[in-house]
Amino acid sequence: MKRPSPLTRTRRIVLPLALALLFTLALTAAAFAQSGPPSRHPNQGSGPPGINPNVQNPPGSPPPGVPPGGPQNAPTAGPPADPPGATENSHPSAPFTPPANCIVAHAATPAQLCPVAGGLQYYFIGADGSSSGGPWIDSFTELAGHYAAGGGVSLYSGSNPLTGKQVDITYLPSEQKLRISTYYPDNQYDVNKPYVFTVDTGNAIKHEAW
Repeated sequence: MKRPSPLTRTRRIVLPLALALLFTLALTAAAFAQSGPPSRHPNQGSGPPGINPNVQNPPGSPPPGVPPGGPQNAPTAGPPADPPGATENSHPSAPFTPPANCIVAHAATPAQLCPVAGGLQYYFIGADGSSSGGPWIDSFTELAGHYAAGGGVSLYSGSNPLTGKQVDITYLPSEQKLRISTYYPDNQYDVNKPYVFTVDTGNAIKHEAW
């Protein structure tokens, strides 16, 4: 009996293995075609959690995760408003220095009031007679409209920048008067000496402490 050649024996071994491998690949491909690719979880992928990276935003729409109108900032508190009937700063039309028609006649006064724009402009007075513009107070008619009744209403509370002394301006609705409370500049004889006076609707001055 003739023995098969080495090439024939190799073919008999390799051919069944090749056929088995091809058959296995064919079965795998058929199973994949029936089941389809695995589904992607909404939170998977390159985009942020809960966002489908394949969905495009319409033109003009905000990016994902940003509310319409852009990021919302917390409201910030503005500066406190002036009380009705008074402003912390001088009136725009007030002269830089007290004019000739001011109503406090006392020569050594640390405070001066002058009619300006229908109201009264307050001036801080220094120890050497220098002055600096202070708050402006509306007319008594306007004040009465804002504060018809009740106790004293603070229109201004601050300090004289020329002396460092406290200044308080109060409206008295029941009397329709202003009360100005401050202090003389300190000197070798007096320290924190009060200077208090009222002003009525006719701009008449009445000193309470001086």
